[in-house]
Amino acid sequence: MQKFRFLGDGDCPDWLLAEINTLSRMTSIKIKILGLTVAKYLTEEDLDEEKVKKITQDAKVELNDAKAMVAALELIFTSSARYAVSAADLSSELQQLGLPREHSAALAKLHTEFSPQITATLSAQSLRVSRLSSIQVLPCDNSSPSPSPSPSPSPVSTVSLKLTKLDGNGENSIVNISKRDVHVLLTELRRAKSLMENL
Repeated sequence: MQKFRFLGDGDCPDWLLAEINTLSRMTSIKIKILGLTVAKYLTEEDLDEEKVKKITQDAKVELNDAKAMVAALELIFTSSARYAVSAADLSSELQQLGLPREHSAALAKLHTEFSPQITATLSAQSLRVSRLSSIQVLPCDNSSPSPSPSPSPSPVSTVSLKLTKLDGNGENSIVNISKRDVHVLLTELRRAKSLMENL
């Protein structure tokens, strides 16, 4: 099977091949507008769904096909940026998959224009499950009696941290940590931040 640079030297998925066939039935101007809309969406703008609907309805494309086309363009742009593919290679490989020359050239041009921004966005999103909006220190009661009648060592002073996620569902997490470990945690977090900033 043929390998494609823009897919990380991998095979082309069947679903992407099917959507390239659908994209081929649109005019190159509509492909350019649709591609621009998707590229802007990938650089942290909201997807302009109304524009997508207008473009695809004018081309008599069903809603489900329109969604699949957006997903195909999203994969083409993100994968090309991730693997640092040249515009010439991207255009050539899209043509090998059956996309007309004008369509391929339009997408390759958008790739050249938006690839740095898409790469920056992908880097910012990597290694992150969710974002924190705040960390609040809560008082922790260390005076509760021990359940065991036997003598126990003096309790270690602890701190409760309330973590609030920015993109969560309004749920908070409470983490209890000893005061002596807070300094270790802060040191490690500062070190991790410094390493990430230097990447």
